[in-house]
Amino acid sequence: MDTKSLYRALIFDFSLFLLIGTFTWIINIIAQITFPGNNLFPLLMRSLVLSICLALSYQLNYRLSKKNLLNFDILEFKPGNIKYYLGGIVLGCLLIATIWAIIYLIYPFEIIKNPYSKINLPNDIISYSLGNTFEELLFRGFILVASVKFFGKVGAVLFVSLLFGLFHLQGTGLTVEGLSMVMTTFTMSLLFISVIYYTGSIWTAATLHITGNLLLHTFGFDGTNHGLFNIRFVASNVDGHITVLIYEMVVIAFALILFRIGKKQI
Repeated sequence: MDTKSLYRALIFDFSLFLLIGTFTWIINIIAQITFPGNNLFPLLMRSLVLSICLALSYQLNYRLSKKNLLNFDILEFKPGNIKYYLGGIVLGCLLIATIWAIIYLIYPFEIIKNPYSKINLPNDIISYSLGNTFEELLFRGFILVASVKFFGKVGAVLFVSLLFGLFHLQGTGLTVEGLSMVMTTFTMSLLFISVIYYTGSIWTAATLHITGNLLLHTFGFDGTNHGLFNIRFVASNVDGHITVLIYEMVVIAFALILFRIGKKQI
C-alpha cells in the first residue's frame, strides 16, 4: 500500500475513532442520568456501563494503532513501570499542593470541614478512576499518536489539548465560565501529554488525572463548596480570575519541566 493510501486509511480510522468515542461517551452520560445517586445499585450500574465503554475504547485504541502501524507502546500496562504509575499519584499531590501554596501566599485561607458535604469517598474513587481513565483513552491514545502523523509533535500536542478543552464545554456552553474551563483543561492536557512523553505510558497520565480530580473535587479544592472540606479565605475580595491563572501557570510550568527533561518520544 502506498503512502497516500496509508494516509487516507489513517484519516478514515481517525474519524471512525472520534465517532465511536463520541457514541460511547454519550452512552456513559445516559447511564449517569439513568442511574443517579450514591447507593450501591446505581453505582454498580454506572460503573458497569463505564467499564464496558472503557474496555471498548481500549480495544479500539489498540486495534487502530496496530492497523495503522503506529506505536502503541503507551497503551501497554507494564508491571515494571509501576514506579511511573505511582509517580502520577505523587505528581498529582505535588501539583495541587503547589497551586494552593502559591494561592495561600497571595490570599491566605483556612481549610474547614464541610458539614453539608454529600461526598462518598469510595464511590468517588471508583467513579474518577474509571471516568478519568476513559478520558485518557479517548484523547491521549490513538488520537494523540495519529495526530503526530498529521500535525507533527507540537501541532499534535496543541490539537489534542484544544480538543480536550472543547470537550469540557458540555454543561457550560459558550460562556465566560465555559471558556475558562476550556483554558484550564487545555493546560491540564498539556501536562498529561508531557507525562506520557516523559514516561512513555498513558497509565501514568491516568493516575495523575485521577489524583488531581480527587483532590480538587472530593476534598473541596475546586471552590464549589461541595467537597469534604471548604476553603475559607481571610480576605473578602479574592479575585477568582487570579486563582485560575495561578492554577494554569503552575500546570504549564510542570508540563514544561517534564517536556524539558523527558527522554522518550510520543
